[in-house]
Amino acid sequence: MRNKLKPILITIMVIIAVYFAGKYALNSLFGDMCGNDIKQKIPSPNGENVAYIFERNCGATTGLSPQLSILNKGEKFQNESGNTFRTDKEFTVEWLSDKNLKVIYDKSSETYKMDKKVNGIKIHYIGK
Repeated sequence: MRNKLKPILITIMVIIAVYFAGKYALNSLFGDMCGNDIKQKIPSPNGENVAYIFERNCGATTGLSPQLSILNKGEKFQNESGNTFRTDKEFTVEWLSDKNLKVIYDKSSETYKMDKKVNGIKIHYIGK
């Protein structure tokens, strides 16, 4: 019984090793195809939070996407999609208070994400 189990275990270990090696190689070669270009970094009145307006670009087959992320002041801005608002046209933001943010966007724009609350911040959307 032991003689049959050993080749099976070795095969499983080799498959797992090949999987992780392949995943690492592909990630090293291609990485994240998207990139973020920060347009504005707007701290809240008390400085505890930061609103980042940025454009996300994921290559030739997609257009630029204006997005909004709200992060705590110590959080590092990552190469990720916006955690608050995503659209296809430019927009502006204005802090109303430490816990309230106003987003002014074009009503004709297509929106992909419109969260009403992020990191304890209430978001007010105004379409014009």
